[in-house]
Amino acid sequence: MRNGKILNKKFFQFLLPAVLSSMAISLNEFVDSIVVANLIDSDAMSLVNIASPLLIAFAVIFTLLGVGGSTIYAGFLGSHEEEKADRAFSVTMFAGILISLAILVLGSLFSGSIAAWMCKAPEYRPMFLPYCRVLIISVIFIIPLQVIIHFLPALGRPGIGTLINVIANVINLLMDYVYIRFFSMGITGAAWATLTGYVAGFAAVFILCAAKKMRLPFSKISLRDTGLLAQAASVGIGPAANQIGYCIKIAFSNGLALSLAGMAGVTIFSVCMQAVSMVSVFISGVIDAMVPIGASLYGQRDFSGIRILLKTVTWIQFASNMAFFLFFELRPQGILALYNIQPDMAGLGTIGIRIFSIMFVFRGFTLIYMYYFPLIGRRTYAFLISLVDGLIGIVPLAIILTKLFGINGLWMAYALLSILLLGAILAANFVISARSGGKYSRLLLLENEEEKIPVYDCTIHMDPQQISALAETIQNFCLQEKIEGPLAALTALSVEEMSMYTLEQSKGLGIDYLDMLMKIYPEYVLLDFRSIGRPFDVSAVPEEYSNMQVLREVVSSMEYNYVLGMNQTRLRVKAG
Repeated sequence: MRNGKILNKKFFQFLLPAVLSSMAISLNEFVDSIVVANLIDSDAMSLVNIASPLLIAFAVIFTLLGVGGSTIYAGFLGSHEEEKADRAFSVTMFAGILISLAILVLGSLFSGSIAAWMCKAPEYRPMFLPYCRVLIISVIFIIPLQVIIHFLPALGRPGIGTLINVIANVINLLMDYVYIRFFSMGITGAAWATLTGYVAGFAAVFILCAAKKMRLPFSKISLRDTGLLAQAASVGIGPAANQIGYCIKIAFSNGLALSLAGMAGVTIFSVCMQAVSMVSVFISGVIDAMVPIGASLYGQRDFSGIRILLKTVTWIQFASNMAFFLFFELRPQGILALYNIQPDMAGLGTIGIRIFSIMFVFRGFTLIYMYYFPLIGRRTYAFLISLVDGLIGIVPLAIILTKLFGINGLWMAYALLSILLLGAILAANFVISARSGGKYSRLLLLENEEEKIPVYDCTIHMDPQQISALAETIQNFCLQEKIEGPLAALTALSVEEMSMYTLEQSKGLGIDYLDMLMKIYPEYVLLDFRSIGRPFDVSAVPEEYSNMQVLREVVSSMEYNYVLGMNQTRLRVKAG
């Protein structure tokens, strides 16, 4: 039977860079606020939070393009369509650049109106407007760079994405201090620091490409490739819609907090949002590691692999979110002290953080579903989850609960929404599964169509004895499934030769395991092999009597690609 050794190893290889990359972004968000709060004051920190819808609007675009584009890119690689994958990358990047330029022009023209919409307190607008204008200029670097970073895991280079994010955000934080402390630029200095950081990130991309440490797979595109862009957008629309809703609900919540408790309410809500940034470090990393691997697995129709991956992802996010929840419940004063919150706000802040943090126990599951459903084609479902999580749910709940409980009702709304939404998703999945007559599983809504054909799925330890035993087992399994003797023998021989070839290519790498998935169709047998290690050179002329030469004589077709640092080979075996 299949175990999770290969997929889990690959997931954890992706997880650390993804978490570090997410940490760089989130550290920038909340350390930026800490620097502003301590070098200026807590009101300035609140203004930074008030401007967050602008940065979230940028995130909508790079999430739509980056998540959607990288997902279909990995899916095309999983189904052995490399040329289409390269065109998907190219059209996505071109769209990101054009949209950035459009935002720069329109944002600069209407910066006064944008600032007035976000900042409801007129006395703060003279300080707030220059900050917004510099952030708008930053868009021409933020969106293209983040789209590239989203693609890097699918390109098999997650560590480089982490490096670029770390460079951009470390420079940002350093320049925060320089611009505010030494140049007395106020919160506008924080915006210039953001711009400087992303310029440095872009410079790192050019240097790494010139040094051939990374390659961006640009290819020629035409108008017909707009279909690929539409496909990417349909995948990314769920997460992007969540960002849109997040943008609007932050603006709504800031206004509601201001009306209920003045600037103190806005400040405490800002601290709660900083708590979200802290928690998102790990959950964002988990999701970023999950998406490309999941897309590739679904491209191969490897449902067993998806179950293994989702089990690992779910437990990791739950453990991390529970740890954050307990910390915020037991030590709310710690986060208040970080942001220089004055003693007269401490009581309100302690209650707010403790109530607000309840959401972390439940929301991680919702986010996983939100990013998982587009991978399996359920984009509308993911979009609806995004709408409820981002906007539709919080506005009515906040209005009702604040009328009953005052400002504390705002924190309650966020906690209650996370509970209700997860419950609704699980109930909806149960209904969809029941109505399908068992075609879809209850928790993951994976198709059970493969049960109509015989399937053999396993992980083997690569040594000659186990490979020989596997070949014998495969032949017996085929015969039990009424496969004709010659086809059963050819299938067993293909499994043995491919496994021995993988063993030979893996010598000296410390790689011990190989995944094998066999599906028996009426006229042929399909074999999928997956292993971690250096790429195979299957196009080379094989030596006489070698494993590869025998394979080429036996199989009717062979497809190979190197996806996410994994060798993936598909063999089709026919009799005669």
